[in-house]
Amino acid sequence: MATSEACGSGGNDEGCDPSVKYYRLEEVAKRNSAEETWMVIHGRVYNITRFLSEHPGGEEVLLEQAGADATESFEDVGHSPDAREMLKQYYIGDVHPSDLKPKKGGNKDPSKSRTSKSCWAYWILPIVGAILVGFLYRHFTADNKSS
Repeated sequence: MATSEACGSGGNDEGCDPSVKYYRLEEVAKRNSAEETWMVIHGRVYNITRFLSEHPGGEEVLLEQAGADATESFEDVGHSPDAREMLKQYYIGDVHPSDLKPKKGGNKDPSKSRTSKSCWAYWILPIVGAILVGFLYRHFTADNKSS
């Protein structure tokens, strides 16, 4: 069967749990067929071979993501809580910490995220709209009084 790599290899023990099997992404990438289908979702490795024929969206969509990180595709579909719970039974280990990609933007402060900046967009449009409606109201009521 598949060999898992000890987390201590490469001299990097940071973030390692000795009770968890760690897999290199190269090893996961080899498991990309209907005979053996592995994928990564949120840094966790799943052997979904048994689930291929049961998947409501068909096995083709799973095989397209086989052997790779399918996190984005999994989240884009919007799986139900039941589907997320079902996923647990196919868990076989985690991606080796040295293979995990850092989040885009490096060490940014999460409090200054894109969502906090974009909240202004939710306020600007209604404020501008209210001002515009106020001016239009004054303009049309002033025209009616002068006629």
